[in-house]
Amino acid sequence: MEIGLLGSLLVRRDGVDLTPSAPKLRQVLTLLVLNANALVSVDQLCAELWGEYPPLSAMTTLQTYIYQLRRKLRLSTGQAGAPFGSCPPREYPALLTRVGGYELRLSDKKTVDAYRFEQLVERGKTEYAGGQQESASRTLKEALALWHGQALVDVAAGERLSAWATQLEERRKSVLEQRFAIELDIGRHQAVLDELSAAFRAHPTHEAFAGQLMRALHRSGRRPEALEVYRSLRTRLVDDLGLDPSAALQRLHQEVLADRGGAARPPAQRPGQEGPGERSPAERNGRPRPGPYLSPPAPPVTHLPPAKIPSSQLPPAQLPADIGDFVGRSAELDEVEAYLGAEAGSGPGVRLVEVHGPPGVGKTAFAVRAAHRLRPRFPDGQLYMGLSDVGEGAAPLADVLAANLSCCGIQRETLPTGLDELAQLFRSWSADRRVLVVVDDVLAASQLGALMPGGSGCAVIATNRYQAHGLATGRKIVLPPLSVDEGRNLFEAVVGPHDRGVEADAVRELIGRCEGLPLAIRAAAGRIAARPGWSAARLSARLSGDPGLLLELPAGTQSLLSTVKSSYRHLADEHRQLLQLLAGCDRPWSLEEVSALLPRHSGDPETLLEHLVDVHLVGESSSPGHRATAAGASVYRVPGLTRQALMLLGGAGIDPAEGAVSLVKSAQD
Repeated sequence: MEIGLLGSLLVRRDGVDLTPSAPKLRQVLTLLVLNANALVSVDQLCAELWGEYPPLSAMTTLQTYIYQLRRKLRLSTGQAGAPFGSCPPREYPALLTRVGGYELRLSDKKTVDAYRFEQLVERGKTEYAGGQQESASRTLKEALALWHGQALVDVAAGERLSAWATQLEERRKSVLEQRFAIELDIGRHQAVLDELSAAFRAHPTHEAFAGQLMRALHRSGRRPEALEVYRSLRTRLVDDLGLDPSAALQRLHQEVLADRGGAARPPAQRPGQEGPGERSPAERNGRPRPGPYLSPPAPPVTHLPPAKIPSSQLPPAQLPADIGDFVGRSAELDEVEAYLGAEAGSGPGVRLVEVHGPPGVGKTAFAVRAAHRLRPRFPDGQLYMGLSDVGEGAAPLADVLAANLSCCGIQRETLPTGLDELAQLFRSWSADRRVLVVVDDVLAASQLGALMPGGSGCAVIATNRYQAHGLATGRKIVLPPLSVDEGRNLFEAVVGPHDRGVEADAVRELIGRCEGLPLAIRAAAGRIAARPGWSAARLSARLSGDPGLLLELPAGTQSLLSTVKSSYRHLADEHRQLLQLLAGCDRPWSLEEVSALLPRHSGDPETLLEHLVDVHLVGESSSPGHRATAAGASVYRVPGLTRQALMLLGGAGIDPAEGAVSLVKSAQD
């Protein structure tokens, strides 16, 4: 397969043009290609296609687009019930359905011209850094030859694709400027005159192109034309932007007026040398000193070994503050500390702990507490990567990784832009270090894969919405609800020492309503702490009349309703439909009963149920005495608070009072 984005959209497979013609299909395909081998969430796709106000049929329409792309481009798909993160064996490319979105799997991203462009640019930078100027110029010229027009020129673009197109165009101008700099640096001022003139005509306010063209014309003995370039640029800047040319360009203008550094001057010399016979530090290191508007490309930061990072740079310490009212989890914390705190090299590969549990059970608080206990074991730093905004489509995963790399002492402006390149840089930086990484709110295995460090002395704690096969041999910690005693301790830690009377029974009842979930207990206790005249009995009475109040009470920046909603939004339609059916009645369900409830062609009931169990929205237990089940068979039930939250989310397709119950009754009848 061959995919072109640098110009008109082009898709060829086995030499046959398969480029989609429908505008929406082109949008979906382009966004998937630009995020190849990574998850693109449903929210990101819907926002790109329809902006802030998607139609009610958005999910169904999007699934139709995915189906059409698979059929038209002959893309493979994942098999039902296959482990998360798996892909069809030896069948590439593939368009895979993931938790909360889709992934275009390409065995070789060089089939996409935009990725080939980036690889060639990085190679050119490396060649220049090694003193191979001729080779670097040829490589950058080869990279620029991949362009056949403006990026994504014939793709309807929403917010994300518009940003990608702008970024690609800016990257193209930067590489063109770097190539011109190298050509002028080695004395080929006449050879690039035509290209420089074309670049300046296309970008008449681009000062770098103007300065390079002035330099080339002046060295070619065409001083009047060089001065005309400056006059033209200054006129456009003043008329269009109300600005004068920069001080550097004004100095270059004065040099041309004084005829300094013109045709009689050897190309190897540079304006601004320290003095006759004196070499600059760059020349003493084997590279010529660049002059104004002749700045060669800097070596990519991916080739900087750790020793190049300033020794004064303190190790990153990015963990959030520990929670003072944390209670319980002693056995789980001891297990994590024993496993991750082992000496470097004591086991193969990076040690990974995945923390699972239902919404509101305190996965993030647990991971942060464990990380703080482990800080002394990881002297080279601790990083925190929160993926909540990534899962909701508000931030690219590459931005999260870039922000953490900048905390490691690497200048932000030198970082590559692609996720793959950033991941390679992170692995290189961490290869010989002992670093602890906390990755919070992982939605897909591909996200975690891009954020894994490279050294065997490193460790990762990941909180995961989805209980599935991990990326490496490690430990899985499933957090249960707090016990009654632990819940009471948490309640008292939040409420404080105020004397609120003897109301042990009311506190016990309130904790029971919270189902042992720390988020709910902390929210209820926080409400009482904020109301000095309130008691546990009063709040419990309020909750009896308004069960939804507990779900909406905030604990910090979250509520239990918001956490359930976040998980619910990333479900596929068939999983939402089944979850709504199960939430319609507060009772356990057998597999046989669920099979009878589901409409035909809904998919394999057991596979659908297993998925809901994996995302911790449905509980699974063994109940031999339950009717309609074989001895020892599993039964499934939506936890009480989760069920109430789903009923409040009725606008997503279930009528809280009637919809699910009527569906259940009709199916049973």
